[in-house]
Amino acid sequence: MPHPATPALLNADQTPVALTSVHPSEQGWIGRLQARNASVTLPHVIAQLDETSLLNLRNVRDDVEAAHIGNPNSDSEVHMVLEAVAWEAARTGSTEFDSFVDETIELLAAVQADDGYLNSWGQQNAAYEHFSDAAMGQELFTGSHLLKTAVVLNRLGRGDAIMTIATKWADLVVENFGPGKDGYDGFPGVEGALVEFYRETGEKKYLDTAVALLDRRGQGRLHYGPLGPIFFQDHEPVRDAIEALGHASRQQYLDASVADVYAETRDEALEKALVARWESTHLTKLYITGGLGSRHFDESFGAPYELPASRAYCETAASVADIYVNHRLLLLSGGSRYADAIEKVMYNMLPAAVGTDGTSFFSSNPLQVRSRQRDETNNRIARAPWVTHSTSPTSLTRIIASLGAHVATTHDRTLSIQQWFDGSIDLPENIGEGKLAIETNYPASGSIRIRLEGTAVAGARLRMRVPNWCEKHSFNGRSAIVVDGYYDQPLTDDFDVMIEFQMPARFVYAHPRVDAVRGCRAVLRGPVVYCAEGVDNPQIENLVFDTTAEVGEVAEGELLPKISVPARFRRKPQALYMRTMVAVDPEVRTATLVPYGTWGNRGSSPMRVWLPTE
Repeated sequence: MPHPATPALLNADQTPVALTSVHPSEQGWIGRLQARNASVTLPHVIAQLDETSLLNLRNVRDDVEAAHIGNPNSDSEVHMVLEAVAWEAARTGSTEFDSFVDETIELLAAVQADDGYLNSWGQQNAAYEHFSDAAMGQELFTGSHLLKTAVVLNRLGRGDAIMTIATKWADLVVENFGPGKDGYDGFPGVEGALVEFYRETGEKKYLDTAVALLDRRGQGRLHYGPLGPIFFQDHEPVRDAIEALGHASRQQYLDASVADVYAETRDEALEKALVARWESTHLTKLYITGGLGSRHFDESFGAPYELPASRAYCETAASVADIYVNHRLLLLSGGSRYADAIEKVMYNMLPAAVGTDGTSFFSSNPLQVRSRQRDETNNRIARAPWVTHSTSPTSLTRIIASLGAHVATTHDRTLSIQQWFDGSIDLPENIGEGKLAIETNYPASGSIRIRLEGTAVAGARLRMRVPNWCEKHSFNGRSAIVVDGYYDQPLTDDFDVMIEFQMPARFVYAHPRVDAVRGCRAVLRGPVVYCAEGVDNPQIENLVFDTTAEVGEVAEGELLPKISVPARFRRKPQALYMRTMVAVDPEVRTATLVPYGTWGNRGSSPMRVWLPTE
């Protein structure tokens, strides 16, 4: 099944390999994550929705007077999970969720108004004028996920009923917001969804409406209490804005939409501004874990290099949206830096956001938790079975189920491996017949064997991404030329190679302008960020880490090794402020670090990614 982000009329640099052609093994990192998502997380999330967002919809259908549960965008949670189970059915052929899909679509059809309007928050309030709360109503954002879900289900061959619902809603949007009309949503995203709906239906009115909505944004109209136009991505026209600002998730959804519109229009001003905002985000405002958003008050980006560890917001939904931005930029340009950015989120933010039980979640993802820190609604120190920002767990289910659509791309007769995984890829027809077998324990190991089991067309080539973190690597035991971040080799019938990405644990400094972590270093191994937890390291806040010594690896952990680092205790200070540095005990101890993606699964305790060195 092709990914919906594939441009319809204009050629992108890369085309994603269909999810149905990618087969992660059950024992590999991606395969295990997807198996838990299907068997544990999705059933749990559906049960939670049954008592919240689905209940809202049933109340509208049954004409029950009741207070709306959750945020105005609560219906989007239902749409996201429908999308997730559609990806899951495409990935495995599973019919486990068929009844959920059928019953939910039937419910949506029953709730939808005659004019196409569909939003339980708006329909539960009889006095509300539809689409009148542009700032906070999020009606277009909510419906955008209906369109995306309809596209996925339609490509799966199960889209007749939901495409009817989605078409009525999309036509209502064209009627109210198309060319010559006015208005836009305080939460971007419908623009990209309309583009995807255009790709699926061929109806250009949806693309024209997407362009019109983007063109209007940036007039400074939207306000809500202390939240001004920057929060709503309404501070500057999209072709002029070159810095990532405001609500982080809104910025990423906007930029994914801009990428979609650019893919179909080739508006160079859109591309120039989009790339500038990407660089602003990823070169000056990205946490080392792949998290986005440094301010809790408005869940927003801060100034360049404003990256506090303990007050990091790093909303899960923002990092999921960042994958969508990078996926589109990768397809448009073929640039390896976008695949590198996806990898950072995959191995750090995604596993951290959901517990190893598969049923507990973080919405915000700090890089430090202090002793005796309070558990706050938007700053959890322990995962919860459901969160206020429930689009975070529902976003997780759909990105994890669809990861296979992000691992490989093609261009002409070249197949590119963008993300490493254990499993196989069925060769697209333009590459050959048979499959490419990949054997690896990545990211626990950098050893990768790649074999062609089949035949390649004449002139076929294979590009294999060399991660940007890797300093030493080999191809069949020897050095090989890396072109634009990839090994680029002929793909022949006897193709059987070994790649080695050396991944010793390494200390990393932050940019000197990241004041919050000056005097600290982080530890990474391959793409994986590590952290210290109090459960392994008593009195963690008094430890000073020796970053001049060698870092050791401990062969423990379910999938990834733990790491040991020499450390010493800082002596008890005599005052809050002093003229001299507090002395450190001479006795060396061993501190244990675990992957950031696994923190918080052994009870609440202090945690830190950035380790003090003085």
